[in-house]
Amino acid sequence: MKMKSDILIVGGGSTGLMISYYLLKKGVRSTIIERKYPGSGNTYKCATGIRASFTSREHIALMKRAIELWSELRDELGVFYERSGYLWLLSREEDLKMFKTYVSFQNELGVPTKVIDLSEVKRLAPTIVTKDLLAAVYDPLAGKASPFDLILRSWQLLVEKGCKVLTGVEVKKILLNKNGVLGVETSAGSIESSTVVLATAYDTVKLLEPLNISIPIKPVPKHAFITEAYRDLFKPLIIDWTTSSYIVQTPHGNFLVGSEISEKYSDKPLSKLKFLHKASKVWVKYFPWMKEVYLLRYWTGYYDMTPDHHPIIGPLDDLEGLYIAAGFSGHGFMMSPSVGEIMADWIIEGRPRVSEALSLSVSRFRKGELIKEVAVFG
Repeated sequence: MKMKSDILIVGGGSTGLMISYYLLKKGVRSTIIERKYPGSGNTYKCATGIRASFTSREHIALMKRAIELWSELRDELGVFYERSGYLWLLSREEDLKMFKTYVSFQNELGVPTKVIDLSEVKRLAPTIVTKDLLAAVYDPLAGKASPFDLILRSWQLLVEKGCKVLTGVEVKKILLNKNGVLGVETSAGSIESSTVVLATAYDTVKLLEPLNISIPIKPVPKHAFITEAYRDLFKPLIIDWTTSSYIVQTPHGNFLVGSEISEKYSDKPLSKLKFLHKASKVWVKYFPWMKEVYLLRYWTGYYDMTPDHHPIIGPLDDLEGLYIAAGFSGHGFMMSPSVGEIMADWIIEGRPRVSEALSLSVSRFRKGELIKEVAVFG
């Protein structure tokens, strides 16, 4: 196979598909290359949450725009999305004090988080046991969406409108000439393109290494399990901050559960009984009825972590025509609509519409201009 494409997107997860989707909205068709099938990386393994309750101006700006776009995607594509809230459970005085400062910062930037008492917690999650809690923070702007809907419906639309989605094709090498990007070499042959976007998570590191370009992304294993389905018991995605654990009820009634365990960086799949024990123990404490619930499936995904927990997005200054959208540190799915729109702006118009995105280029690591974010969990 030898072909040409004006814009080539490597990676068919939520980020890659959303970049292609917002390019199409500008009247520009692109080609997506996915080594397995769309969503097969981390998108289908994510916790489904959507929030702007972060602790950096950059994350909040990107996510406020993403939340606006999620509503549009619900209407345009029929993607399941609802603003059902986030509930952060707090059981230590120092955490409550810290979160009060976060709430103040978020409120200043238009995110309506608030500290709530235990009676309000019980209203939002009626069966929860609150005896070990001091309070909680509630984010009514937050919600959840279906990764499956986003992938399948955007993929279908892109193909219908003439974009190419090449599945089962792996990019082996980025091709250059003296002026910049020439295209890529794949497992199925070469593809010529003057614009290449790497929406490839940790694989971005591997693709750039032969070009003597180093970017600080490391894969961190993250574990989750899902249970059998039940009637609706609570709407918010609930986070226990002390244990860095979460639980969310899916649209089909299943409970999706994750919890932090101490692990080394690794890009090899891991399976941990330690995780299953901890996650089960945390949520049985809050919801005693969960000890009777059957676990259906367990999996391991990855956070592609950067040192400051913020993504790397935008053009690579050293090479004309090469762009990166990676290193989302667990937040790629939720911000994929705004990142897709931002990248489409950057490629076509030379500048993102969300100005805070200018702070997220890879050059910040070289300049020592890292951005602090502490609201990372799971």
